[in-house]
Amino acid sequence: MKPETVYLQRLSRFIDVVYALLFFHLIINYLPTFEDMEWTHKPLGLLSHMVDNRSELLRIFIGGGLALLYWNQNNNLFKNLIKTNGVHALLSLVQLFLVVLFVYFAIADPALVSKSSPALQAGCLALAGFTSIGAWMYAAKNKLIREEIDQEQVKAIAKDNLMEPLTAVVNVGLAFVGPLVWTLAWFVLPPVFIWLLKPKNK
Repeated sequence: MKPETVYLQRLSRFIDVVYALLFFHLIINYLPTFEDMEWTHKPLGLLSHMVDNRSELLRIFIGGGLALLYWNQNNNLFKNLIKTNGVHALLSLVQLFLVVLFVYFAIADPALVSKSSPALQAGCLALAGFTSIGAWMYAAKNKLIREEIDQEQVKAIAKDNLMEPLTAVVNVGLAFVGPLVWTLAWFVLPPVFIWLLKPKNK
C-alpha cells in the first residue's frame, strides 16, 4: 500500500473519531440534568422531566443533526479520494476544527441567550462547508481523486455539497432576528437549497 493511501486512511479515521466525540459531547451536555431525582415526583416520571426540558432535546436534535450532516458531507467527498497530501490534509483538519468550534459555541450557550452565539455557530458551519468544498476542488486539481471522475462530475459533486454552507450563511443573518427563526431555518432552508441546486431539465 502506498504511503499517501495510508495517510488518507489515517486522516479519515482521525476525522471519524473526532466526529464521534463531538456527537457524544453534544448529547451529554444537552441532556436535561436530574439532580436530587426530582423527576420521581412527576406524573410520568423521567418522561415528564424530558418533556419539561424539550428545548434541550431540540438542541440535541439540531446540534447532533448538523454535526452528522457535516460528517456525511465529509464521507461523500472522501469516498472519491485515492490519496491525500499535506495541503489537502490541512484543509480537511481546518474544516474539522471549524465544526469543533460550532460545537463549542453550541454547548457554551444552549439556550441561545446571546444573539452572537447562533451567529457564530452558523458562521463556523458556513466556513466549514466552504473549506470542505475547497479541499475537494484542490484534490481534483492535484489528481488526488479517482481517475474516472471527470471535470463535470467534479463540479457536480461540489455543487451537491453547497446546501450545507449556503444554509449556514443565511442563518448567520437570521441569528439576529431571533432564536426561534434561527432554529426553524435549519429545517426550512435545506429543502429550499436542495431544490434550487437541483439540475434543471433543459
